[in-house]
Amino acid sequence: MACDFGIKHYREILETGLKRGYQFAGFDNLASVPRGQKACVIRHDVDYMPEWSIRFGKIENDLGIRATYFFQICAKTYNLREAPIYKTVHELVRLGHTVGLHFDATWKENMDWSEMAEACREDKKVFQAITGIEPCEMISFHNTHRFADRVLNQDIPGMRHAYEKAFFSDIKYISDSQGWYEGCMCKLFDTRKYERFQFLTHPYIWPDKSAGDFISDIARLIQYRCNELTDYFVRFHPVCKKNEARLREELRELQSGKQKGHAPHDKHPV
Repeated sequence: MACDFGIKHYREILETGLKRGYQFAGFDNLASVPRGQKACVIRHDVDYMPEWSIRFGKIENDLGIRATYFFQICAKTYNLREAPIYKTVHELVRLGHTVGLHFDATWKENMDWSEMAEACREDKKVFQAITGIEPCEMISFHNTHRFADRVLNQDIPGMRHAYEKAFFSDIKYISDSQGWYEGCMCKLFDTRKYERFQFLTHPYIWPDKSAGDFISDIARLIQYRCNELTDYFVRFHPVCKKNEARLREELRELQSGKQKGHAPHDKHPV
């Protein structure tokens, strides 16, 4: 099998885990898995391309696996009230998965750490108000490296989170965010090297078909979003719709200018 970040290989990774005797548990029941039994908790942090989460959810459902999907309520690139995202959350729950809050602790400048638990509770209320679904108890922090000393292996009064000692240093923690540190996850499952995992993925990293290179895949993702935004303006803005050919041509010229090293104007005339 080809060890890339294509969605096809994600299925192969999970199939390898099942074949090698791993039980897939949730954050809420990992502690009840008997010692000696290989186990894995699957966590998905949804930062970009929330719609891609459905592909993961269907694969897991096909294999009888339950995972936990953490969504931000208001990310830079999506919000839960967008119809496709709202439908994605509900579809994942229908498939038997758990959904929770992916919390950005830096959204409020100079927030005191003692406010964090209450801020998460408030965001959970918003999550439920928007989706009609109560998020799970666990919190997944966004961009944890910015405050790692306050989170990794730390208990936070008034809340549960995915970086507690029981889910981080007491078991093997592995993430796709910067590539694999010990080889592909399929190899770790196959060798049965670790008894327990927390296996974190970010769905936007896994396209339908990977180019085999992270930067190439991200460039394609960004281009996809650019095309999506262009189509939106053409569809809904009458001036852009009337001048669609010119708009698309100017976009091509701007892109060509970037490739030639010409800096684009960073201010729009008022």
